[in-house]
Amino acid sequence: MIPTLLKSCVLGFSVTLLAGCGSDDAEAPTPRAFELGFAATADGKHVGCDDSISGVGPNGADTVGVSDLRFYVSNLKLWDDKQQEVALTLDENDFQYASNAGQVSLVDLTSNTEGSCAGNAIAFAEGTKRTNSAITGSTVVEKVKSVSFDVGVPQAVMQDVIANHTAEGAPSPLAEMQWTWASGYRHFVLNFAVTDGEGATGDGYAHLGSRDCGPADGLALEDRDRCTYINTPQVKLDHFDLDKNVVTLDIPKLLAGLDFISPIYDLDTFEVIGEGPGVECHSSPTQPDCPTLFERFGLDIATGEAKASQDVVFGVE
Repeated sequence: MIPTLLKSCVLGFSVTLLAGCGSDDAEAPTPRAFELGFAATADGKHVGCDDSISGVGPNGADTVGVSDLRFYVSNLKLWDDKQQEVALTLDENDFQYASNAGQVSLVDLTSNTEGSCAGNAIAFAEGTKRTNSAITGSTVVEKVKSVSFDVGVPQAVMQDVIANHTAEGAPSPLAEMQWTWASGYRHFVLNFAVTDGEGATGDGYAHLGSRDCGPADGLALEDRDRCTYINTPQVKLDHFDLDKNVVTLDIPKLLAGLDFISPIYDLDTFEVIGEGPGVECHSSPTQPDCPTLFERFGLDIATGEAKASQDVVFGVE
C-alpha cells in the first residue's frame, strides 16, 4: 500500500503536498526589470549643477560647484546573501554598450546648461547636454543583497572600439571621454569650479584613465592586450536593495586631503604662468593631487591596481 503522502505526490491530488515533493516542482524566481541608480552627494544630500559644496579644502574654507561628472561602469555583478552571483541581463541603449569584447555603461550626472555646468563656468568646460543616472536591465531583484562593479572601460572593449572606429564613428556611449582618440579612454571625469576662502576662483580637474597603452604615434592597445597602468577603481557595496538603494558618489570624501592649489595656464600657449585655487590630476604620478585622489578610489598609483576594500568614494543610500 502506498503511503498517503507518497500517493498524493504521485497522483498529484494535492497542490500543497505537490509543492513539497521535490525542488524541481517549486516555482522558480522570475527576473524583472531593475534600475541601478547613481547620485552625487555632499553631507548626505544629492548635489548637482546648481549646488555649492562648502567645507572642502585643507581648512574647510573652499567651495566647489560641479561642472561635469561622468564615469564608465563595467563588470557589473549582483550577489545574493551567500555571495553567490545572481544572473543579470543588461539593456542596450545609448548609454549601455555591448559587443563580443564586453559591456560598458556611461553614467552622466550633469548637463551643460545651468549653474556651474554652464560652458563659461570653468576654463576647460566639456560637459554634455544629455544625462543618465541609472543602469538598467533585468534580474531576480529579490535575491540581490550586494552590488559590485568597475569604474572604467574594459581593456578589451577599449582595444576593439579604438581599432575599428574613428572618434566620430565610435558607438554611443564610447564616442566621448577619450584622452585623445588614439591614446585611450578616461574612466572617470570630475570637473568643478573652485572658490577659496578669500573669494579667489579657479578650476578643478580630477580625471582617471589608463596610461601607457601603446606607441605614441599609434593606436591604444594595438601592440598589447592591456595598458601598463589600467587605473580602473573597483567598488563592492553590501546590504544593497535594488528596489530602494542608490549608489552614491561622495564629493567631499573624494576631495579630502587635497591642498586646493593648482597651476594656472596661459590659455593660448598652455604654459604655466602661476598658481591659484584648484585641483589637477590627469592620472599622472608626477601631478601632486593624483596620489591622494587615487588613494580615495582605492587605486595604487605606482601599479594602477585596485582594491574595492580601500575605496571611500562610493557608498549606499
